[in-house]
Amino acid sequence: MSDDGRQAQQARLWISWLVVAVLLGYGVVQTVITAAKLFTH
Repeated sequence: MSDDGRQAQQARLWISWLVVAVLLGYGVVQTVITAAKLFTH
């Protein structure tokens, strides 16, 4: 039972890190797109 709880906690940790990584990646992509638009016009 404690093992299941630890696995669930680990899964939540991975999901939260995944969300953080996706949001950071999205922010970086948006910044690059904006910079590209500014420098190409």
